[in-house]
Amino acid sequence: MIKNEQARLPLIMIIVLGAMTAFGPMLVDMYNPALPQVQDDFGVSTSTSQLTLSFVMIGMALGQFIFGPLSDIYGRKRTVMTILILMALVSLSCVFISSIDLFLGLRFIQGLLGGGAIVIARATVGDQFDGTALTQSLAALLVVNGIITIVAPLVGGYTLAFTSWKMIFAALTIISLVIFVAAMVMMKETRSDAVARLNFGKILKDFGHLLSNAKFVVPMLMQGLTYVMLFSYAAASPFITQKIYHMTPQAFGWMYAVNGVGLILMSQVTAFAVKYISREKLLHILTAIQLTGVFLVIITTWFHLPLWLLVISFFIMVCPVTGIGPVGFALAIEERSGGSGNASSLLGLFQFILGGIIAPLVGIKGGTNVGPFIIIIVITSILVIILNIWLSKLIKKA
Repeated sequence: MIKNEQARLPLIMIIVLGAMTAFGPMLVDMYNPALPQVQDDFGVSTSTSQLTLSFVMIGMALGQFIFGPLSDIYGRKRTVMTILILMALVSLSCVFISSIDLFLGLRFIQGLLGGGAIVIARATVGDQFDGTALTQSLAALLVVNGIITIVAPLVGGYTLAFTSWKMIFAALTIISLVIFVAAMVMMKETRSDAVARLNFGKILKDFGHLLSNAKFVVPMLMQGLTYVMLFSYAAASPFITQKIYHMTPQAFGWMYAVNGVGLILMSQVTAFAVKYISREKLLHILTAIQLTGVFLVIITTWFHLPLWLLVISFFIMVCPVTGIGPVGFALAIEERSGGSGNASSLLGLFQFILGGIIAPLVGIKGGTNVGPFIIIIVITSILVIILNIWLSKLIKKA
């Protein structure tokens, strides 16, 4: 397929593919306000309840690893149709569970399927675009993602005001079926016909080539670490806000919604700025903003400063994710040697596996102890600074 460096995706495809990439916020953000109630209903520890996030994130990582290469072989559309119908069935099953072990298993499967939908949406864009057009198209998907990020926690928060948290999964069932119908009608196959059969040896060789290329690895790490910030926030914030600052689930949903607006704005600012600023320099600027937010979050939570300052600090820390993510993804995927699915799955694997590992760690000392959360974001910040220096050296060598 001849790729375009100028045009952008049609609006209808932005909506369909953007909805697929939004399984992240749908599986995490819509569910997040319920974490304290899930803990109480199952009678488990804070870390165990956060494992319901961790299992989703690990599933998303492995799902991208599995379904990216599979979609290179069997086609984007056929693979995502299967994923979406299974997502509806698994989500419906979550409505009827009474065991935390079974719930964790179903959440893992949801993550697998959600990761598959995400990687196929991104690979579909990678099939069609290069350069600035690729960055802008990915940013356009994040508008839909951002809108859903706004709506999802509000749906979750207000669901808790009227009924059980299990009804969140009834909503996910309906959403999965709607996306299934939209994709079936609107999505076209973009996979290259050059890939004929599944070849794990070739896939692993492609992964090895990518991981030996610093120009792929550095933006991959930068993209992955910005999501560590996001996922540690996702796991810690329900307990920090509701158990320390005594927010209601509905107020928490509104805080998440405000951050969702920021995520949309940042994605669009990035899409505009990339026309005038090099992507490498843009990464430096965006990570500097995020690190400022990290500093404010640390000071606010450690000294228990007012809630309004905490909300602002979270906003500054989280919003750059939708700038750093697509810029890092675009820089990395342009270094691929094989199919877009392979490179996209590797990027997603690293991004979500880190989130899955981090989620239960932030609550290891309980829901009212911010120490582990602070340690995680401090270590992540140090690594981000190192990567920025490494990126600068790579630019000078180019």
